[in-house]
Amino acid sequence: MKIREMELLVRVARTGSMTVAAQQLHLTPAAVSASVQRIENAIGVRLFERTTRSLHPTDEGLVVIGGCQDVVDRWQRALDEARGHRKELEGTVHLSAPADTTYQILETIVGTLCMEHPELRVVLDTSDAVMHLHRDAIDMAIRYGPLADSTLSARKLAEHPGVLVASPSYLAARGTPRTPEDLARHRCLTLQLSSVPVTSWALHRDGEVRAVALRSPLCGDGYLARRWALAGMGIALKSLFDVIEPLEDGRLVRVLPEYTSGQIAIHAVFPSRRFQTARVRAVLLAVAEQFDARAARCDAWLAASQASG
Repeated sequence: MKIREMELLVRVARTGSMTVAAQQLHLTPAAVSASVQRIENAIGVRLFERTTRSLHPTDEGLVVIGGCQDVVDRWQRALDEARGHRKELEGTVHLSAPADTTYQILETIVGTLCMEHPELRVVLDTSDAVMHLHRDAIDMAIRYGPLADSTLSARKLAEHPGVLVASPSYLAARGTPRTPEDLARHRCLTLQLSSVPVTSWALHRDGEVRAVALRSPLCGDGYLARRWALAGMGIALKSLFDVIEPLEDGRLVRVLPEYTSGQIAIHAVFPSRRFQTARVRAVLLAVAEQFDARAARCDAWLAASQASG
């Protein structure tokens, strides 16, 4: 079996669809189906169970596809090692991240990497929606909060609380809330997650959690919530990691500082626990360095706030 055929089988298994695999491999669905059929006939093993609505590997197929993945990984590792004397990165990395993270951090990282490595191409998908890494052919994604999919490989990049913030101009005009109940009289800026508007905030204090119902006239992604807060349009609940700069320079101030949304972990996640290409590792390293520096600023700001409070 050729490497290309092994890659095709792995892609079909990961996506669970010959049509999606064909799109990612720039082939027609008919060509992918014919290739799978030809491989099955050649090795005398049925690799996939097919119905009108689903496709998944057979028990025998899992064994064969696992072996194909091992060979593909070893081949990619050999190529990386052979090219190791050249510091030039090449190929495509598909990176997914929330809008606010993209515009504040990744935009510069990706631009710098691609300037340094002209043969490297980074496709950046900017969305607060959770992308399906296999189906959407994502090599690396930045995700906030708990990780639900245990099959993914992950590296924690940072962990900080969610904080309530508003601009000084908004608080001067509307007053400063003293209790979570006071938020009902304020304009709260909320998020839309997976096309569902957030309608409540869970605020943590001394081990207790208080739910605050919200009726927000402004609901968007994380980037818009931060921009609206900066424009004096209301109170936002954001990860400290996302609002450290305006908190440092005073464009935003913390509201109800004794309350948080709890710790919010930020991870880089990958579609496989197996081998990562040199280009993906390079993107991860650049991202991790910037996240480490920003996390240090968050820690310093929290320490200074607690000392002054």
